Amino acid sequence: MISSTFIGLLKPLVSKGAEIAWENRNHLNVFFKTKFGKYRDKDIRFSISGLYKIQIPGTNKYLLVLNRRIENQLQPVGGAYKRYGDDSLFNKWGYKPDNSKNGLDVDEKSSSDLRFRVKGKNVIEVLNWFEIGKERETDPRREFKEEVLDSGILDPSIFQHFNQKHIRRYSKSLTWSDYFSCYEILTYDIFELIPNEEQEKSLIELSKQENNLSKGFAIVSCDDIEQLRLMKGGKQIARIGQHTKLIINANF
Repeated sequence: MISSTFIGLLKPLVSKGAEIAWENRNHLNVFFKTKFGKYRDKDIRFSISGLYKIQIPGTNKYLLVLNRRIENQLQPVGGAYKRYGDDSLFNKWGYKPDNSKNGLDVDEKSSSDLRFRVKGKNVIEVLNWFEIGKERETDPRREFKEEVLDSGILDPSIFQHFNQKHIRRYSKSLTWSDYFSCYEILTYDIFELIPNEEQEKSLIELSKQENNLSKGFAIVSCDDIEQLRLMKGGKQIARIGQHTKLIINANF
């Protein structure tokens, strides 16, 4: 028989374990892999972004822009969220900013981007912090302004204010990246631009232009996105980033 004393000692442990499991129920698989598994002491890279689905009204075509860092790659408007506040919490996790060896090097424009590395044992704390939504951007409106308004792709007087809706969140957890030579957790929030009548007309007019990558953007079809390439005259003129598939409700 198990003594009542032993049961009394066991109850708080079981209760605490259940509490921890409940608090981390959304990331239970990652919790066990990073707290107790082989990933605990490995560097895990985070890349957390918001993207816009900008569909040309009445068509199955989409507005993409050129990546400013990856040559000749088209992708959705948007990018990494920025964090706000001081560094104390991130320093507690022992974070390391992206670098040219294991990520995208940090410059003035990418400072405070949510692209960084922490040890696996701190992964769950980062995920829970992200879901709370404090001290960080919660949508990619800043990127929208920089990439399509400041650049002149869209008319700021027409698109200065617009409606949007959050349509999905997609995550890939603890996948190996050959490109960055590390394990990654990738998270994307996908927002859909909801144009008014004037904005619809502007997007339709934009789509009538012949694709010219020197302008920094292209109008691409659903087929182009599925094939991850933009063709012209039988030749590939640009590749399309894999994560672009998220705006057509596909995964990568």
